Amino acid sequence: MPIRRLFQKKDQVALFWQWFEESQQAYHDLSEEQLENSFEQLETKLHKVNKELVFEFSAELVSGKREFIISADGLEEVFPSVIELVDRAPKLQNFDIIAFRQPSQEECEVSIDGITLTSEQVYFDYLFNPETELVDLKFFIKDFDPDNMVYDQAVFIMMDSVLGEYDAATKVNSIELQKLSEKEGLFPIMELRKKIVG
Repeated sequence: MPIRRLFQKKDQVALFWQWFEESQQAYHDLSEEQLENSFEQLETKLHKVNKELVFEFSAELVSGKREFIISADGLEEVFPSVIELVDRAPKLQNFDIIAFRQPSQEECEVSIDGITLTSEQVYFDYLFNPETELVDLKFFIKDFDPDNMVYDQAVFIMMDSVLGEYDAATKVNSIELQKLSEKEGLFPIMELRKKIVG
């Protein structure tokens, strides 16, 4: 009878952080010459944990630290991988490891395929369902063209920016887009987080 050998699956999260600790100086410095190669290497290592994971680094240092953001790119099924990876991150003196893209309070502008949408052009109304604790959103957009799907993409990016990646995926049930004709009774999109999350 053949002897079966059981191979334990490699702990890709532990291997990722071991590699990152050894390579961290390059990502703290982010030199222009090595940027593309460094990012390609990081993407390869990250995809061994989950091929849908993406990342961002802050452009500026804060108190000598650089933010290292690990994101599911809005895919809720990938959230557990983000949470595990960040929860198991080592304490790194020169980095703040952050789970998910964070909400922004800055006015935003999205340009895709010839369409530019600013936060000043987008308003919303909402309906909260107490049973599901989810929100149905209606966005009202200046110069909205219902036949152009780019508007859907632009509004989603803007919503993600204002709410933050986690809340955009976990608190919103449905989204509807309409043309803006009257602002009365509506809210500017920059108030979205205050209304939905509090």
